[in-house]
Amino acid sequence: MRYAELLELAPELRDFTAQIPETLDDQFQLRNHPAHTLIHQKDSPLERIGILLQGTFRVVNEFENGNVFMIEMNEAISFIGEVTLLAGAAATSVTIEAVSDCLVAYLPAETFDRWLRQDIRLLRAISRHVAAKLYCSSYNRGERLFHSAKYVLLKYLVRQAEEQSIRTAGYVVLNKTRRQISEEVGLTEKTINRTLTQFVRDGILSIQRGKAAFHAEQYHRAQRELRVYMSQSRNGSNR
Repeated sequence: MRYAELLELAPELRDFTAQIPETLDDQFQLRNHPAHTLIHQKDSPLERIGILLQGTFRVVNEFENGNVFMIEMNEAISFIGEVTLLAGAAATSVTIEAVSDCLVAYLPAETFDRWLRQDIRLLRAISRHVAAKLYCSSYNRGERLFHSAKYVLLKYLVRQAEEQSIRTAGYVVLNKTRRQISEEVGLTEKTINRTLTQFVRDGILSIQRGKAAFHAEQYHRAQRELRVYMSQSRNGSNR
């Protein structure tokens, strides 16, 4: 498949570059990754670079003890393997899983690298794309180290409630399992269960069929709890 055909499927690609050098074109391979399937595994050799044309995938880091930490969620247009390529590494550092059906166009890594070397607009656009993700990561890095599990979890739950439009609905049941929450906030399920029990006891939230739920007053109380916490020092004493 040629790059011009990819532009027809995903016009947003023009934000990265309008065309590919003719000598490198006609090498794209299109593949659909069904939802909840593996796109690539951590520590795999970097053999190809993918361009996400449609869908959403998540980037996770897996550890030897079986724990999984979700780094980010990416929607089209995004890239697969570009960080490894720019770092000059031979193997991937993360696992990527399809959240929804993902349509991905692949190029051999060497071909993509030659394209970057010939197209400064593409190089700048991808560098900016990577930098934006790293900026977000570094901006929030350390939150789980320097804040309590109570604060980290409550902040996450409030943000999820906002995304599910609690302001207009007045009541929401969060659509995340304990395992998903564990992966996304970097806390163990045991810690999450214990902290949720404390929140329920304190009247900050409810549990509906095993999932956290807020009604409007609980949501506003949770917001107040976050403000109180942030007015205190790390160990809980007043500043």
